[in-house]
Amino acid sequence: MQYKNIRGDFGKEIICESGDSMSDLVPEDLIDMFKTSGVLLFRNFKPDLEQFNSFAARFGTDFMSYKGGGYIRRKVNEGVDETLLSVNYDHGREQDTFGLPLHGEMYYVNHRPVSLWFYCKTPAASEGETTICDGSELYNELSDEHKQLLNEKRLKYIRSYADGEWQKIYETEDRDEAVRFAEYNGLSVVVDNENNALNTEYIQPGVITSRWGGHKVYINNILTVQWQEDMGRKTSVVRFEDGEPIPRSLIDEVVAIQQRIIVPIAWKAGDFTYIDNTRTLHGRRAFSDKNRDVYLRMVQSVDY
Repeated sequence: MQYKNIRGDFGKEIICESGDSMSDLVPEDLIDMFKTSGVLLFRNFKPDLEQFNSFAARFGTDFMSYKGGGYIRRKVNEGVDETLLSVNYDHGREQDTFGLPLHGEMYYVNHRPVSLWFYCKTPAASEGETTICDGSELYNELSDEHKQLLNEKRLKYIRSYADGEWQKIYETEDRDEAVRFAEYNGLSVVVDNENNALNTEYIQPGVITSRWGGHKVYINNILTVQWQEDMGRKTSVVRFEDGEPIPRSLIDEVVAIQQRIIVPIAWKAGDFTYIDNTRTLHGRRAFSDKNRDVYLRMVQSVDY
């Protein structure tokens, strides 16, 4: 077994060598590495999906679905397992292949995953890397002005769901059930009875303290939501709690820092990774091979 640091004290790559197997991996040792590094990347073990699922379950089984998430994801085993997801967007058509800015997973709801598993079933023929970034290092490199701004002002995610859209997001035809689920997740909801639409707002800090290590971390969904707005989408926006827009100077600085410290994961079939969703941002690079398929398991809680 070979162990490599990915970037300083951020991330650990675990490489299977001749004669090694996944049964040689000790969960307690890996959990200690995970707590201190924020990411574990497993190479050359090449488990099939059943073996991967069994391995991930050794670290916690509180897997969650994507109900109430910002997009529509394909369920790999729909009707059998609602929590094994493809990262591909499911719009009933061939998958989109655009890149995604770095972000934390589901920082627009209360009940978000504490950790994430990604499993590469089929890598893109080229490009399509998953990207990761240490939110602690990013925060430390921010200017004092922007640190102060993010510590003083919380973020507000504002969304409008038209009739036909909220049913897909909340996986129900019952509007009252959708409202209850949204409110359970900390969103304030206004019902547009005339158009059978839902309007939601959610307040969340842009910086937090990581669950493991006590790091001050920049982790949120500013870049993904702002990117959508820049592309012309007006039904999902992010502002400060007082309604003020996020300064472009902050966005530009975050992007510039990320470009210096981002780490791409060039997938091979069977590679998988375990990510601390309280410290590590993730995204992806654009690709053209529509056969790319990476699976996701989101863990809502663990006992370590």
